[in-house]
Formats: sequence, structure tokens, C-alpha cells
Amino acid sequence: MRELLLIGYSLASLVSVFCLYLILRQRPGDGQKSVQTLTTFICVLMTGYWLSINTTTLEGMVIAQKVIYAGGCYVYYYMLLFYLNFCRIRIPRIVSELLQAFSFCMLIIAFTFDHHTLLYRSYSLTELDGIPILEKEYGIAHHAYVAMMACYCIAFIVLAVRFYRNHQKGRRRTQSWILLMVALCPTASYILQKTVSKVDLVPFGLCISLVLTLYLIYVERIYDVTGLAKDYVFSSLDDTALIVIDSDQYYKGSNDLAKELFPVLKATGTADRLETLSQLLSDLKTDEDGFLLLGGKVYEPKVKKVQNAGKTVGSVIWINDVTVEREHVKLVDNYQKKLEHDVKEKTEHIEQLQLKIVLGMANIIENRDASTGGHIRRTSDVVSILVDAIRKDGQLGLSDGFCTAIVRTAPLHDIGKIAVEDRILRKPGKYTPEEFEVMKTHTTKGAQIIPSMLRDVTDETTLRIACNIAKYHHEKWNGNGYPEHLSGEDIPIEARIMAIADVYDALVSERCYKEAMSFDQAYEIIMESMGSHFDPGLEKYFVQCRSQLEDYYTYADRRLKAAEA
Repeated sequence: MRELLLIGYSLASLVSVFCLYLILRQRPGDGQKSVQTLTTFICVLMTGYWLSINTTTLEGMVIAQKVIYAGGCYVYYYMLLFYLNFCRIRIPRIVSELLQAFSFCMLIIAFTFDHHTLLYRSYSLTELDGIPILEKEYGIAHHAYVAMMACYCIAFIVLAVRFYRNHQKGRRRTQSWILLMVALCPTASYILQKTVSKVDLVPFGLCISLVLTLYLIYVERIYDVTGLAKDYVFSSLDDTALIVIDSDQYYKGSNDLAKELFPVLKATGTADRLETLSQLLSDLKTDEDGFLLLGGKVYEPKVKKVQNAGKTVGSVIWINDVTVEREHVKLVDNYQKKLEHDVKEKTEHIEQLQLKIVLGMANIIENRDASTGGHIRRTSDVVSILVDAIRKDGQLGLSDGFCTAIVRTAPLHDIGKIAVEDRILRKPGKYTPEEFEVMKTHTTKGAQIIPSMLRDVTDETTLRIACNIAKYHHEKWNGNGYPEHLSGEDIPIEARIMAIADVYDALVSERCYKEAMSFDQAYEIIMESMGSHFDPGLEKYFVQCRSQLEDYYTYADRRLKAAEA
């Protein structure tokens, strides 16, 4: 097995060297340069794998791993550059610099992994069928490396799909499938290695990708020039620079304005290649929208196809003077941005005002009802935990705005208690039947107070949710609640959620008339009440959140004890 793998790694190394030779024979250009660098790093990577199969010591395997990372840290980055060049896409410079910085940091970490535990927490040399294997316990840097490789792979697939959607006919369609295979081969070999065998299969996947990449580069050069734009176009447009290229991006001519704007064209011959318009203009100054700034004027680049006998044989790059138009656009944009800023500022102010009102009223209730210290804050947090689980699940179809409104207005669920007289509200023991009837009125009174409080500072949806929570959070699924004895789904969903939070807090919290129940006791009571007191459709969310709720109350209890100490 070791001999077979050695032959495979050797052949893969030879193929990568041969591919590098073929790449070096190509005309220089951004696409070729990125592939040249990519192929060089792959050759380094192959050397590392070849060394790993030939070592018999831990020290030798450590060196081999460092060589592998020396190549591997930059392989996906330069493959991305090739993809972007092939698809005629430019990424922001800051993104490119961040990706390079990540690769460089990983390279430094990999070169020094035997002096720290960022990459591998531990490692040892073992054998599998005679093949030396470095057994590793991965560290945080390796997980970051794998995550970044996954992001690269997703980017490759997106670019390949985008290219396919833009070119669904002829050889371009075939090239899109090949482009997708370039990304999937290394990834598939890595997944196969992790799931089937401990033997490194990545070299073979990279070797296949490299061969496919070479094929794409050669295919890109198969078209010949079959026509040029008419000479009269060059002389008739004094405020437009024109540059003619063929379908293989070779320069074929330009008018005087183009040569004035781009002096490099004066020394450019018809055998020289202009890879893309963006390449030609890459060093020029642009405004925030990507328009060119030349000689105190603003120019807009466009590309128009040149047709001959129904076939595209080249392109004319039109660079139009749009100085006047851009001045008008800037005026409109500045006005629009100012308007949007003012609206956003006022909206944020209203939202902050609304929040302050809600919290202020909740604090008033808290201060009056001495028997439920912290109840409003805790139930609001429980609602937030439950709503977060519901939002992530998505089966109930609650929008993000609806969920946010529930969490924001939960502190107002007992706002009606502000209208209950102190002798009842602050009574330390249980209520008499008559007193309980008075206390029950806090639900309807809350629904009456909220509109007068929030109508001018919130939207109708949030207002309705707040009223429903205040009025119906004591309704029961079986219809035995109050104030209207609603049942089932007639009870608003926001009130059903609030009901679970309200009862759970009452069970696990200490009151002046009872001790706090254990989490297990409270859990059993809530579960037994599903379908009678509570909406059974919310059961799975309560179960999902059990440990999170218990952690929350444990932390709150510890914090309270620490404050008392």
C-alpha cells in the first residue's frame, strides 16, 4: 500500500511540474499569473506529501507537514483569483488583502506548530498498512483553516453557477461544468479522506483540478478575429474613447481620445492582449460608484459586442464622457441620503422613546408589587428565549418583526396592576375569592391602559400585540382561563407564549407565600399542563429551551446571592 501511494504521489508531483511548465509558456496576464502562482504552490504541496510518505520519524513528518501547509495555505486563494479572472469579476482590494493576511497568518502558525497548540493540541506518528500517519488532535487554528476553506469552496460553486447562468449555450456551458469540477475535486477528495480513509487523497484532487484549469486556459484562446469596428465610428465620436479587442481579448485598435486617456495604448500592438476592461483601467482613479476620473472629467465605461455573420468576433470598449450627468446624479443622491438619514434618526428616536416608556411603566409595577420582585424582568427574558427558538424553527411562520414586537412588549403584560389598589396588590398572603376577582381585572385594565400609553409612539401591530399579551396571558387552552374564557387558537399566539413564561417564573421563583420549586418539579407541571393550560404546539419549544431556562435562573439566583453577600 505504501509503495502504491508513493507511486501515486510521485505521478501527481510530476503532473503538477509539467502543468507549471505549460503555464510558464503562456503569454503573461493576470489569469496566467494567478495560475502560475497556484501551480507553484501545488508543486510545493505535492513535495510535502511526497516527503510525508517517505519519512519514518516524527521529526521528518513535522517537516513534511510544514511543507504541505507552505503550499496549502495559498492554494485556494490563488484558485479564487483564477476563478474571478475567468468570470471577469473584481473583488474589493480590502477583501483580497484580508484573504492574503489570513493565508500568511496560517502559514506562520503552521511553520511553528511544534512550538504551540494553536494548530494541533497534540500529535504523534503512527502507521496504517505501512503508511506513516500523523495522528492529530486539532486546535482552534485548524478549525479556522477548515472553515475558511469551506468558504472558498462555497465561493467557487457560486461563481461556477453564476458563470453557467450567464453562458448557457455552446462551449461556455461546458466550461461552467469544468469550472465547477475544479472546485469540487479537492473538496471531494478531502471529504473522502475524512470519511473513508486516513490516507491523504487531496493531492490527487488538486492534480485533477490543475489539469482542468489548464484546459480552461487553453480553451479561452480558441477564437480568432473575424472583423473590426468601422473606422468612421472612431472619428465621429469626439467625446468617447473607443478601444477594439477581439474575442480573445487581443488589442486591435483605438481612436485618438483613447490613446490620449491611456498612453499605454500608443505602444500596444495587435499581438498584445488586453485581458479585460477592468485590467486596462485597474490603475486609474475612480469615484465611489466606479466611474473613471480622467483629466478633470468623469467617464463611464461600456462594452459593446462586434457581430459578424451572426457571431460575436470581438468587442468595442466605449468610454463615454458623463461629467454633466454625474453632477446631476450626485445632487439627487445627496438629497436622498440626507432624507434617509433624517428618517432613520427619527425612527430610532421613536423606538428608544417607546422602549423607555415600556421599561418605565414596568418598573413602576415592579415597585408597587413587592411580592413578585424581578418577575417582569425574568418573564421578559424567558419570552425572549422561547421566541428565539420559535424564530429559528420557522414552522409557526412568525415574522422577525412580529417576534421582536413580542419581546419588546412582554414587560407590559402586568401593566394593568397599576390600577389595582395597594391593599390587594401588596397583600403578602393568598387572596380571598373576592380579592382574586379584583386582581383578575388587571388583564382588561392593562389592555385599556396600553393604547393611551403607546398609540402615538408605536405602530398598530406592536400596539395590538402589547394589548393581546396584557389581556389574554391568563387565558387557558381548555377555555378555563380569564378574562374571556377563550380556548385553543382563539387565544393570540403572543399571549400563549407569555402564559408559559409567566407560570414558569411563578413556579421556580420564591414568593412571600411560598418557596421556589425545583426545576424538575416546575418542568413536570408545565408539561402536564400542555393541552389543558398551555398550547400543546408550544411544547417542543419549551422542551428545547429547558436547559437554557434552567441555566438562566441558576445564573440569576447566583447573582442575587452574590449581591446579598
